[in-house]
Amino acid sequence: MLKKTSLLKSQINLLPSSVGVYIFFNKKSVLYIGKSNNIRRRVSSYFKSSSDKSKIITSIYTSIDYILVDSEEDALFLENTLIKKHQPKYNVLLKDDKSFPWICVKNERFPRVFISRKKVSNSDFYFGPYVSKKILNNIFFLIKENFPVRTCNYNLSEQNIINKKYNVCLEYHMKNCLGPCSGFQNEKDYNKNIESIKKILEGKYSFVLKDLNKKIKKFSKKLLFEKCESLKNQIISLKKIKNKSVVVSNKNINIDCFYIISLNRSSYVNFIRVVEGSVVYLNNYTFKNNLYYTDVSVLENFIKTIFYNYKNISQFIVSNIVFPNFLNKKVYVPKKGYKKDLLNFSLKNLLNYIELKNSNINVLNLLKSDLNLKNIPFHIECFDVSNLMGTNTVSSCVVFKNGKPVKSYYRSFIINNNNNIDDYMSISISIIKRYKNVLKKNIPNLIVIDGGKGQLKAAKKALKKLNLTHIDLISIAKKEEHIYLSDLKKIILNKKSDSLKLIQFLRDEAHRFCLSKHRLKRNNSFLKSELNNINLIGPKTIFKLLNEFKSINNIKKASKKDLINTLGLLKGNIIYKHFNN
Repeated sequence: MLKKTSLLKSQINLLPSSVGVYIFFNKKSVLYIGKSNNIRRRVSSYFKSSSDKSKIITSIYTSIDYILVDSEEDALFLENTLIKKHQPKYNVLLKDDKSFPWICVKNERFPRVFISRKKVSNSDFYFGPYVSKKILNNIFFLIKENFPVRTCNYNLSEQNIINKKYNVCLEYHMKNCLGPCSGFQNEKDYNKNIESIKKILEGKYSFVLKDLNKKIKKFSKKLLFEKCESLKNQIISLKKIKNKSVVVSNKNINIDCFYIISLNRSSYVNFIRVVEGSVVYLNNYTFKNNLYYTDVSVLENFIKTIFYNYKNISQFIVSNIVFPNFLNKKVYVPKKGYKKDLLNFSLKNLLNYIELKNSNINVLNLLKSDLNLKNIPFHIECFDVSNLMGTNTVSSCVVFKNGKPVKSYYRSFIINNNNNIDDYMSISISIIKRYKNVLKKNIPNLIVIDGGKGQLKAAKKALKKLNLTHIDLISIAKKEEHIYLSDLKKIILNKKSDSLKLIQFLRDEAHRFCLSKHRLKRNNSFLKSELNNINLIGPKTIFKLLNEFKSINNIKKASKKDLINTLGLLKGNIIYKHFNN
């Protein structure tokens, strides 16, 4: 274990350049667990990284430990086990919103097959989780009807079967089990059924269908028609379930598809597994309180979780974001064809899922379409400027997330423009003040400016200075309610359009907030200027007066007694005489 003094090059060189798992500690608590093909290089990268997560970990860790393993797959399984055990604060801990059921195949002699709500043992085989109870029941019924397996929990060791320790039960007489406990079914035949069950649960129907058709031909030649009838029923049941799957491609292709969207400090991931050209599994996941992680980091950890749960990952991986290779398997961002169609299908399901949790997703999607934006504007910020003849200039920035105002994030800026009326300069200063030191995660998808082409140009120049030209930028002109895009192209939205209503709501909220801040500044300036003219009255006395009476009118109306109680006899009399002579 390496203790912290300040992890110098010589200490980093003590770490092995081998595959394994590394652990950052803060005293006895675990901060972060990761895996790498080269532990030394990976740990070293934390001290060079500019990410929030890396900065926090390297500033508070006290020691680093590591465990060496033989392969990257072993490192993934060990990393997952340690994360579940220690629950480190700075690891991505993805979880499903519900405890969906799995179908479990026990890792034992004569394995049992049953439905389970929890993954209890990592040595057993789990398939799912199943979002649809109907699909789960259909598949489980198919298995039970056509591939008889035991339901008892007897210890079916070779010796116990030879010694006839157990007798067949009612399940045997109902033909739901073929009696392996009493030696009526041998282990080889039983395991053939288990292998077929696993293939069905993996969605590899064609493999099982091919095998069943071979058996029918074999039994029909021997005139075993009763067995042929049983196999025929299995084939019909399998084809029914296969035909209910969503067909992605006529090609016999396997794909794992991942789509990620982050908003409101949460990341939403849709996972689709395609086997033999058909969707066999689809589910949505949520990772909450996403303070430190990029989409790439969340997705990387999510794919690790999928690999851990399913014991495999498809050779073909598609996603909506550029992502490093995973276990030497390339991740593709398709631009056209059936893979792009699959990605769109994934997005559609994910947006529907987010909409159930956040009601404004439809209008945001419409806004993206109407304004031809690069991304769905989950995070929008709107700017406005207010002044009186060039004095007391204030600008405001209101923040909307998922189409709703988040007032705790609103900001206002005092603009020192030497009493000149210059809205363009004020907008430029506001943009620079707002985004100069902002974290990348807090940069909005869309910026709205209250104004016309001039204000828009000023905002565009300010963003260019900050190298933030990738952000969508529009302005809304007050009179005609025309929308101007960053290329100065004019768009006229239908007055009943939900897109226009949202932009108007943003503009009006920015105007309201800006005006309230401007009035406050103007009133404070007026109060202070009038009170500053009174002899023997300094800043502390003015603060006391404002804090107690709130406004100049209240101070003027205050009785001598109230003023004396607040300021004392001398200053109370001075204020009273000033306003009542």
